[in-house]
Amino acid sequence: MKSSAMTAQSLNACDARADGSQREVTLARGQILIRRRLNGIDMKVGVPARAYRGVVLSLLQSSSGNAFYRINLWHRDPDLAVTLHEALDDREIVAEWKSWAKYFGLPKFIEREPGQIEGAEQNLGAVALGRGWKIRRRGAALSKRRPRILTRRKTGDASRMRQICSDGIAVSE
Repeated sequence: MKSSAMTAQSLNACDARADGSQREVTLARGQILIRRRLNGIDMKVGVPARAYRGVVLSLLQSSSGNAFYRINLWHRDPDLAVTLHEALDDREIVAEWKSWAKYFGLPKFIEREPGQIEGAEQNLGAVALGRGWKIRRRGAALSKRRPRILTRRKTGDASRMRQICSDGIAVSE
């Protein structure tokens, strides 16, 4: 998956509560649209991407004993969680995980054991922590000050100022 060339895409997922145990999920950059049929009623739920906590990478065991990787969109409500990708090998799984996190603008998480999710990056709330920006050039902290040519000028002296009346006549004090 390449996030720069990605457009909205649909995928079918298993849903134990839905009729036919299937639901259709449409993924777009800012929103996830979930369609399913529940007890004969068509449902369509649009969830903004920012409502999800993050993108989770998990290593799971299949019923046959084989290990596989899964990438999920993590939501507080398990019915709204979405499986984005599953793979048997780890060759491209990390790139896929990072790409989905960048595409949705969400933090990355790792599920070490079932139910034990930890952040893969340092965050303070919604703000990512890390090294600050480098200063690009010497004196960049002074860049908000007056230009050098204007610092040569003398500042005005209030005692030498004249007051102008409404008639246009200068009055000295």
